[in-house]
Amino acid sequence: MEVTTITSGFMQNNTYLVTDEATRETAVIDPGFRNASLYRALDEGDYKVKYIIATHGHFDHIGEVAKLKQTHGGLVAIHEGDAACLTDSAQSLVPGGREIPPCPPDIVLHGGETLTLGALPLRVYHTPGHSKGGICIEAEDYLFTGDTLFHDDVGRTDLPGGNYEELHRSIRDVLGAIEGERHIMPGHEERSTLDYEKAHNPLFR
Repeated sequence: MEVTTITSGFMQNNTYLVTDEATRETAVIDPGFRNASLYRALDEGDYKVKYIIATHGHFDHIGEVAKLKQTHGGLVAIHEGDAACLTDSAQSLVPGGREIPPCPPDIVLHGGETLTLGALPLRVYHTPGHSKGGICIEAEDYLFTGDTLFHDDVGRTDLPGGNYEELHRSIRDVLGAIEGERHIMPGHEERSTLDYEKAHNPLFR
């Protein structure tokens, strides 16, 4: 498996290209907003975009979904709890009354699914709390956590659809049940590890 990180935008969003090395099939996780670096990376590398996956529906994670699908193809996947964000800019919380191009999902996730890139499985966990449709994605020893879990921190819960108790359950009961070490790849900021967060992050208790 190959993982490429692209950080962009005024909110310093992390976009991840997860690629099966044998087939070059790629999942773009959280393509971001105004992310020219993403297109340069895809055009300069050997990638076959199979999935465009949103860890949740906020504009800074999904703003490029429609354009990316148009330019590079791929099936758009998002959890049912945030699916409306792809067609209603207001629900994606884009500021200033602006709009992002609508793009209905091809795959509506519920949690518990496994998507595949070649022989590489991507396991989907429903982790609400930051938003109703927040998900985390596990691929080998990597865990892509969106805005659910950060290094020494967790996602905010004061936005529409946020709920602190749900976030606590998602982290303690869902992510806390994952056994073995994982690289934590968040939607913003630096990476962490699951062992570190279990030991230091109070929401795992």
